[in-house]
Amino acid sequence: MKIKILIISVILIFASLGCTNKKYVYQGETQGSTYNIILYATQNNNFKNKVAKIIDSTLQHIDMVASVFSDSSEISTFNAKDTLINPSADFINLLSKSKEMYHLTNGAFNPAIGPLVKYYGFLKDKGSNKIDTGYVIELLKFTLLDSIKLDSNKKIITKPQRYYLDFNAIATGYTVDKLSKIFDSLKIENYLIEIGGEIYAKGNHTNGKPWTVGIEKPPVSLYSPQEVLTKVNLKNTAIVTSGVTRKYHNSANNKRVNHIINPQTGLPIPSNILSVSVISTSCTEADALATAFMTMGVDSTMRFIKKNNNCEVYFILSKLDTFEIKYSQGFEKYLIK
Repeated sequence: MKIKILIISVILIFASLGCTNKKYVYQGETQGSTYNIILYATQNNNFKNKVAKIIDSTLQHIDMVASVFSDSSEISTFNAKDTLINPSADFINLLSKSKEMYHLTNGAFNPAIGPLVKYYGFLKDKGSNKIDTGYVIELLKFTLLDSIKLDSNKKIITKPQRYYLDFNAIATGYTVDKLSKIFDSLKIENYLIEIGGEIYAKGNHTNGKPWTVGIEKPPVSLYSPQEVLTKVNLKNTAIVTSGVTRKYHNSANNKRVNHIINPQTGLPIPSNILSVSVISTSCTEADALATAFMTMGVDSTMRFIKKNNNCEVYFILSKLDTFEIKYSQGFEKYLIK
């Protein structure tokens, strides 16, 4: 389901763990990507099947809420009819959190840029062969997130015609957080949830050490093998990476077009940012911020971090034939040296 660029398996899980509690592993496909879930618990024989059913039902439910690739999902119904009656709690939560992050980032995160995403051919529509700047400016009129309204009784959501809402840049992080809350309610204290490269890690390995994940080294080409650039420790935190190193859209003139769109200009960003990794206690927020920081750039992002102490950031930047690293001061405590 995620079309926003998440470098494929940017976050590589290191799971060489000691074992005291029983280890449970769940893997599969969802939201246009894969998921890997590892947890440790002392439970009865029915535990594994019970959790598997919970995971499957949760993933299927979020797809029926937020997948733009399902004609019967809530978001597809809303986009087609401009009205959604009796929206689910998850749809309301996604819209509410999207607006919160939209205002927090001054519009750098904007799930209402669906018309632009469709125009560039990133969704199932064919898209255009070349960029028509005048048409892009016209489309910007239909990307004002605050024009999407929820009534006071939370029973009806409306939007103007031609608007197209797309939760892809926040829904995966939201799904990770939703599963995390469920696991917490089951009294599971040590687990790692990864969906499409977006991770939340709770507690420790059974050997008492934090979970360890790796950030991918920028590949030379789309077919380069994955290599770990650096490792970080996670405990009760999330990490999300957004970037432009593996997926992009080729226009008619064969120029590389990034999938990250600048919501202010409507154009794919020309940038030396290869990837940005965000650590936060909320995977939902890390997901949205990873997209926002791609458009904001390094300097604006660092100023944002200083004003908002609930997240940290790690940039990989292109530099001639190599790359350089820049990260916020608070990110350093997560790095394994």
